[in-house]
Amino acid sequence: MALEHGFIDLDQREDDPAGSDASPGERMPSRQRVALYLVATFALGVALGGVGVATFQERRQQQAEAPTVAVNAMAGPTSGGTGRDGKAEVDAQVTVVNAGSIPLMVRFGGAQETGVLVRDTGQSLLLVRGSTGGIAVRLAFDCRMASPNPLPMRFSVQTPDQLTAEVTMPVDVSAWRERVSALCNA
Repeated sequence: MALEHGFIDLDQREDDPAGSDASPGERMPSRQRVALYLVATFALGVALGGVGVATFQERRQQQAEAPTVAVNAMAGPTSGGTGRDGKAEVDAQVTVVNAGSIPLMVRFGGAQETGVLVRDTGQSLLLVRGSTGGIAVRLAFDCRMASPNPLPMRFSVQTPDQLTAEVTMPVDVSAWRERVSALCNA
């Protein structure tokens, strides 16, 4: 290293003679490139690390959330039907909502109460999270004995991992009663 006036030139290599034509400014572009490369590598590492951490946290959250099975049902539309001697039969739909966090295969299991019988037609319904669908049923009403109370309906619910559960819930069937009463009075 060259020593002039008590200063050590750190930009000069030992094999470069003092006062050579290569000035420190000519080597700066390579140092700037190295610094830029290091900064870019660091920024890329931070970005990839952030994406990786976000993905990991999302997966952990999905695994931590216990899958919930929840269905809601209501009386759906009716069609056709016959009535005589104070009794009526009507084709209808039970509207089912998947209020849980996983897809479900839902099958109507039936419902019976004094004066009311709701039969399954053998139809199953696949509902993804938050979706709604209708299951066809057959209603039989005895208009003289039918109760005005909500009707407890049974459903069979199957999860994607093939677990099956029976669910019973009260369903307001007043919309069906209106349709059936018109047939009973005819």
